[in-house]
Amino acid sequence: MVFVLRLRTSQGTVRLLFRDERKSTMGDLMLQIMDLTGVKPAEQKLLLTDPVSRKTSDIGGKDLKLTLANVPLKKGDMLQLIETGSTRAKIASKRQSDKQKAEQSAAQEEKNKKQFHMTFKAFKKISGLPVIPDYLSYLSASSKKRSVSSYAPNVHWKLQRYRHLDVISFADPQVPQVFYRNSTPELKQNLSRIGILFGRYVEDINPLAEQNLTDDLNREKKWDFDANGVRADVFAVYEPPQEAVRNGARFITDPREVVVKGMAEAMGLEPVGLMICKKKAKPDANGFQTYLTGKELLQVAKLQNFFSDENGFSRFGCILLEHSELIEPVGLAASDICTGLERADLLDVVRGQPFRLRTRVPEGADPSMMPQFYIPKENDESGGKNQAKEKISTGDSFPIDFLTVKVIASVPKGNFKLFKHCEFPVNGSMQDLKNYMKRHSNEGFSSKFSDFNLLINLPDFFGEKETETCVTIAKCIGNKEEFPTEVCNKLDQWFIKNQLF
Repeated sequence: MVFVLRLRTSQGTVRLLFRDERKSTMGDLMLQIMDLTGVKPAEQKLLLTDPVSRKTSDIGGKDLKLTLANVPLKKGDMLQLIETGSTRAKIASKRQSDKQKAEQSAAQEEKNKKQFHMTFKAFKKISGLPVIPDYLSYLSASSKKRSVSSYAPNVHWKLQRYRHLDVISFADPQVPQVFYRNSTPELKQNLSRIGILFGRYVEDINPLAEQNLTDDLNREKKWDFDANGVRADVFAVYEPPQEAVRNGARFITDPREVVVKGMAEAMGLEPVGLMICKKKAKPDANGFQTYLTGKELLQVAKLQNFFSDENGFSRFGCILLEHSELIEPVGLAASDICTGLERADLLDVVRGQPFRLRTRVPEGADPSMMPQFYIPKENDESGGKNQAKEKISTGDSFPIDFLTVKVIASVPKGNFKLFKHCEFPVNGSMQDLKNYMKRHSNEGFSSKFSDFNLLINLPDFFGEKETETCVTIAKCIGNKEEFPTEVCNKLDQWFIKNQLF
């Protein structure tokens, strides 16, 4: 099996290929970099970037005889070549004729039209406000005196051109790392674990939006990728009670739901997404997605319907952490047509085919009034990109790619953390609290209590009489303010009473 590394330079990113990481050495790596970039081994300064924490480490000074496996380097790792004024990469490219360049440019433009999502704001400027069909009203209408427009709209295999949420950004890389560690028991049993992302929605500012505004309104640009989008800044993950089952976990009754919601609101946070951690599935033979199972997609669609506005639109998203050699967060969301179908209870899982769904007739509905579904043909190996359509009957299974929308998952540059700590257990005890306070005995109150799980546990520790104190503490942490004097006095007394000093 080929061992692949990635090298980032000022001229772009290239792949480095080796037969075996246990036999190939740092010398082989540097020679291949010299062949691709022209930079001599003695002048190469290489940085290795951790895919989760985004921390970099210098590997340029390693022994040339050291094998890549002992560096250690893993398949898919990203290396960066640091360049100076005298040391510049010169990546050779194949010479192309003007005709080839024009054909390639046209193909890339057509590919962009089919694959990329516009911001919702941009789509509204070009096409107006979309409408999610209310399938329940169509199916429950009287069959007498029906007009053509009273039948449920058909469902075609078509990628949604816009998305309500463009970016999910983790202000603290430790947040997904801790959730991944907590998912270890489920991963060992080939099951999944889920959690609720708490954060804030902000406008994702694009500096080109204003200067292109006039062109966009005049429709001089075919597609508008420059309008400001929506970003969800994630600060914490809450892991409610859940049951791990095949092809997806499910929530069970949470006795602390009201408390968690109230404390999060005091911090200025709200649920912005679902996080799923599971083992990576094998790729589909025909190229269809194997990220979300049908059960997980319905779960995301149900949550989006719960957290939707008056038009049925939702900015709620999903982050998938797949356990594999290279862990990269995948951002997804259910499309508007998917949320509309789920709201009408028209979709169901397929036994034995986890990455497909089937249509179902809701109770009391007339089967003849069901919308028609058109999907790619069975022999289509493009993953649905060819737009081949085939009518299916109610109850037949189909791939779910067109019901998903891709969302960018990122980590910002700089320190934007809201909480200083991410270590207190979800269901902490008084002993956990004593151990936690002992570890942070040299910190002030505003620093000690800066932990999401600790804050949602405070009402249990303090009791109902001190609910107002808990809310005040949560507000101070959310606004990054110092605690009022009266709150500090109460905490002093409570710490002495419970021997927490």
